[in-house]
Amino acid sequence: MKTIRWGILSAANIAYDQLLPALRRSERAEVIAIASRSKGRAERFNIPNIYKEYDQLLEDPNIDAVYIPLPNALHAEWAIKAAKSGKHILIEKPAALSEAEVKDIQSAVLENDVIFMEAFMYQFHKQHQRVKELLDSDCIGDYMHVKAHFSWMLEDPKDIRLNPDLGGGALRDVGCYGVHAMSQIIGMKPIKVTMGGNFHPKYKVDTTSTCIFTDEKGRTAEVTASMELPFIDRYEIIGPKGTILINSAFRPDVSPDHFGKVVVKDINNQTVLYETYKDDQYLNQIEHFHDCIINDKKPKYSVEDSLKIIHYIEKGYNSLNNSSVLQELIY
Repeated sequence: MKTIRWGILSAANIAYDQLLPALRRSERAEVIAIASRSKGRAERFNIPNIYKEYDQLLEDPNIDAVYIPLPNALHAEWAIKAAKSGKHILIEKPAALSEAEVKDIQSAVLENDVIFMEAFMYQFHKQHQRVKELLDSDCIGDYMHVKAHFSWMLEDPKDIRLNPDLGGGALRDVGCYGVHAMSQIIGMKPIKVTMGGNFHPKYKVDTTSTCIFTDEKGRTAEVTASMELPFIDRYEIIGPKGTILINSAFRPDVSPDHFGKVVVKDINNQTVLYETYKDDQYLNQIEHFHDCIINDKKPKYSVEDSLKIIHYIEKGYNSLNNSSVLQELIY
C-alpha cells in the first residue's frame, strides 16, 4: 500500500482539531512535518519534524503533500510556492481572495503537475449524494428556490476572521459553504448576485450577510452567513411539489448526535421522508485526495470548480461594497 507523506503549513486549530486526526485515521497517510513560528503550538501536534519557516518544509524532499490552513490572505502565495516545490495541495477554503489569485494557483498547479483541492470537506459526507439522488428522482419537481444558512457566534474580537487584511468576513468563512452547496451539490449556475448585510463599522468585514443569486431560468438562491448568530448549518431546496431540507448539512460532526438529516416534505408540508446519515467526511476527503495522487486522477472538486466559487464570492463582495448593486456573473 502506497503511503502519502504529509506536511502541515501552520499550527492552526482546524489542523489540530480536524485534519490531523483524520490523517491519522487513514492507513495511507504519514504526517512527518509541520511548519510554525510558534514552537509551543507546533509541539502539541506530536509530529516528528518541526520547521520554523514554511519554506523549509516545502524544501523537504520527503514530503509528498501539504495541507494549508493559513489565513485566507496567505492562501495564494503559499499554494503557488507549494506547487512550485512539487507538493500536492489540500488547502482550506476559500482557496484565495479573488478569481485572479485562483487563476495564478491554477497556472502553478498545471505547470508543476500536482493535485490541488480546496477543502470543502462536507461534500464528502454521504448525505449530499442522497440529496443528488432525490433531486434526480423529481420528488419535489424542478427546484425554484434554495436557502442556505450557516452561522455561529464568534466571541473573540482578535480572531483573524475579523481582520480584513487577512481575508476575514462571514461570507468567506462560512457563507462559502452555502455558495458551494448551491453550485456543486444542487448544480445551480447563477448569472446575477446582489449582497447585503452588516458591514461592521469597527472590523470592516461582513459579520452577517446574505447573497441573493439568480440563474437564467429565474430560479433564486439565498445564502446567509453570520459570525454573530446562533450555530445553524442547513440548506433547503424548494420546488413546486415539496421541499428537501438538509439539517446539520456542513458540520454534522459537531451536531449533538453527529448525524446529518435529510427531510423531504410534500406540497402540504407533510414529512414523507426522514433519513439520518453518519459518516466521516474529513477522512473521506483525505482518502479521495490520496486516490487522486496515487492513481493520477482529477479531484471530483477541481481547481476549475474553485474558480467558479471564488467568482461568485468576489462578485458578492463587489455588490456589498457598491451598496448592493446587482452584479452580473459570467460563467
